Amino acid sequence: MSVTHVHLRPFCDYNSVDESKPEKAQYNWGYDPLDYNAPEGSYSTNANNGATRINELKQLIAAFHKNGLRVVMDVVYNHVADAGKSNFNQLVPGYYFRHKKEGGFSDATACGNEVASELPMMRKFILESVLYWAKEYQID
Repeated sequence: MSVTHVHLRPFCDYNSVDESKPEKAQYNWGYDPLDYNAPEGSYSTNANNGATRINELKQLIAAFHKNGLRVVMDVVYNHVADAGKSNFNQLVPGYYFRHKKEGGFSDATACGNEVASELPMMRKFILESVLYWAKEYQID
């Protein structure tokens, strides 16, 4: 029996690590998504350069593939770090997240918000995001 896949925890841009302070010891699992379609900067040699983030991640995935390993990406499309400040809520306030009957964000994910994946625009975003990672970064 041999290893066939590498399962990487979330590596889309997440909220809890301050990328402007690389000298500071910081850690997070990555389950507080900020930008679903951008690589996390704290894993890059230059978080301030988007091209560096992208190229380094593509090189990492290509190296796994070259060594016969397939790459599985852990994704967190069920909530965001902060729904109120999220790009989704800025784009169409009140649409992309589930709400309680009495108001406020629903909390079934225990993160203070949950994405309304049943709504057409959110469902379309999730599907297109997964396809983007698969095609652009060669995620298996």
